Amino acid sequence: MSTDHKRFAPDQSVVVWGEVLWDRFPDGDKLGGAPANVAWHLGQAGGWAQLVSRVGDDDDGRRALDQLGEVVDTTLVQVDPERATGEVMVTLDGGEPRYTLVSGRAWERIACTELVRQAIDEAGVFVYGTLALRTPEGFAGWQAAEVASRRTCLRAYDLNLRPSDRGSNSLREVLVAALAAADLIKLNDAEVRMLGDWLGWADPLATLRADKPRVIAVTHGAHGSTLYGASDVIEIPGVRATPGGDNVGCGDAYLAILVHTMTLGWDLAACGHAASRWAAAVASARGATPSFEDAHILDLLEPAA
Repeated sequence: MSTDHKRFAPDQSVVVWGEVLWDRFPDGDKLGGAPANVAWHLGQAGGWAQLVSRVGDDDDGRRALDQLGEVVDTTLVQVDPERATGEVMVTLDGGEPRYTLVSGRAWERIACTELVRQAIDEAGVFVYGTLALRTPEGFAGWQAAEVASRRTCLRAYDLNLRPSDRGSNSLREVLVAALAAADLIKLNDAEVRMLGDWLGWADPLATLRADKPRVIAVTHGAHGSTLYGASDVIEIPGVRATPGGDNVGCGDAYLAILVHTMTLGWDLAACGHAASRWAAAVASARGATPSFEDAHILDLLEPAA
């Protein structure tokens, strides 16, 4: 994989906010954390991805930064002198990942520093998820970053909800604020149902589309995705994955390529097709952050005729 990536104009740079984790699989560790996965695939595709996260002053943190640094700008990643780097215990059930999150880690208190504000002020896109917003410290940091993003950025929100998340007393506040800020929302079918149940919305997609002009991407796993634009609905067929991989990080990869191709000015349908191809390539490998050869990257990003 080449690390000589094209540098885009500042308004095409993407600041990604959120957790860096090590996914502890039975057969070894894989770098993860949904925002880190998004940054990885953005960078690997040739985009300018700047990750805002927090790791421990430990071997796991240094190893994460070394790996991410191949394709991601990690200068905004903070080092926590007290808390360890994040980790998640992962098991696979029929190819579907099951997660056990270890709490009290560095990523739970990401701060909006002056350097972060400056990077956001110069960026074109600000990407965030739910997990890093669920602690008071994390939510406060994100709120400051969101304010900084209002002047120049398209805000992209990936829900990444789990059924067990509902028990959090502050989750409703987080969801309402994160959704209200977003210009692009990515969620899957299960998350559409969760929003309806948790927020009392009879038709979550209609509610989100009526709120303000935005793009909503609903993924359907192997069955493709649906993109809701300002006035149109685009069905994107699924792409078959090569057997032997897993589904970890596929949604993160989809969002990364959707955002990346949007910064390149592609039409929404072409963005969706590229995102679907890339997600299938990730599903053909183990773990959320596989490395692709340059020729494979060019094939995945080739606009459909």
